[in-house]
Amino acid sequence: MADNLTINTPGQDPGQKTKGALLSAFRKLLRPLVRILIRHGVSFPEFSDIAKVVYVDCALHDFPLDDRKVSGSRIAILTGLTRKEVRRLLDSVRRPTELHAADVIINMSRSGRVLAGWFQDPDFLATHYGIPRDLVFDSPDEPSFTELVRRYSGDMPARAMLEELLRVGAVQKTEENLLHVVTRSYIPTPLNVDSIARIGITLHDLASTLDFNLDPKRTQRARFERRVTTDDGIAASDVDGFHMLVREKGQQLLEGLDNWLAARQTDSEAVKGLEQRIRIGVGVYLFQEDTDLDS
Repeated sequence: MADNLTINTPGQDPGQKTKGALLSAFRKLLRPLVRILIRHGVSFPEFSDIAKVVYVDCALHDFPLDDRKVSGSRIAILTGLTRKEVRRLLDSVRRPTELHAADVIINMSRSGRVLAGWFQDPDFLATHYGIPRDLVFDSPDEPSFTELVRRYSGDMPARAMLEELLRVGAVQKTEENLLHVVTRSYIPTPLNVDSIARIGITLHDLASTLDFNLDPKRTQRARFERRVTTDDGIAASDVDGFHMLVREKGQQLLEGLDNWLAARQTDSEAVKGLEQRIRIGVGVYLFQEDTDLDS
């Protein structure tokens, strides 16, 4: 099915052409998102309510008029909603609805730092081998998981961190009741509340980069955003090989960048007070679809 919502006719207003192109792009963007919503029982009216709240939120906070307070009438003009609907939706906008997402970012960051420290810190590496050693949960005489968490996760209880890493399969218990790390990447399990929140965080980060780069009022250099793909596709027999190549090269890239970030990240309140802190990172993903499907 074609994604074009409008047909651009000769002499059409450039603004309308841009709007038509945006609607076509967003139709394509929404397809995988709507699949997720339908799969989990979210109806269109529920999605529509959320979309209205976000429209009002953006109009209120991202499109100020000089230094004046944004009025309900201006929000109605920007969004196309009635002033009555705007007044109703402002209550939802002012409620802290994204606290869980913020918590997920913090928990993912802490879990990721613990796993990265396990792979990087010499105190937690096997002697002479440079690979993570199996750890006891707690001990005053040898490197322990409790010390690892204390060093890399601030005030999060070691027991809670262990339960989470065991749950997602990043850590396993050995027959000797030691803790063995399986991966340095923290990825919540499917259908877990954290993994659902992660969808929003991941897509928000990518969309924010695209929004920043396309902003005509941008004064800073564009943020890095690149992709590689094929015009005519590759043979189905080569797909698994490309998956393996991306996993290998992508992991190497991310680990190098993670090492750089980890050396500059701190939980010290004293340091945080000296300079503004910026959340920053890089995401890598693989996409795949049949070339004969217009999805």
